[in-house]
Amino acid sequence: AQLKAAKDARFKLIATDGVFSMDGHIAPLREIVSLAKTYGAKVFVDECHATGFFGKTGRGTDEYMGVRGQIDIINSTLGKAMGGATGGYTTSRHPEFVQLLRQRARPYLFSNSLAPSVAAASLAAYDMLMRSTELRDKLERKTVLF
Repeated sequence: AQLKAAKDARFKLIATDGVFSMDGHIAPLREIVSLAKTYGAKVFVDECHATGFFGKTGRGTDEYMGVRGQIDIINSTLGKAMGGATGGYTTSRHPEFVQLLRQRARPYLFSNSLAPSVAAASLAAYDMLMRSTELRDKLERKTVLF
């Protein structure tokens, strides 16, 4: 109903978590991407509870749901599965979105940058994830015990 009502809007955005932390529900990203295409909307996914272990190679909910490369904006944390204590990131298929956030996002404008040690540790964690899914696979095997 909201997308229909916004048919004349200059910009339409569907925002969702990839995995909802309190109940473990997974966003129906295939359906959301389909809706976005139908109504000319962009899709934003918060992957803070999926990055590093969700999906076959730990790339997140978009990988798990088979819509990798079709999400317009993804944000996540450098904590949780990536082992960092602070910080996060936003990435997009559309560079103008990232540029807009750099110009308008108050936490970006008025906060300190990541500590070099956190940035280096996060890059190392991503390198490990890209080389092997061994740790992610081990975690998945353990989850069936609960």
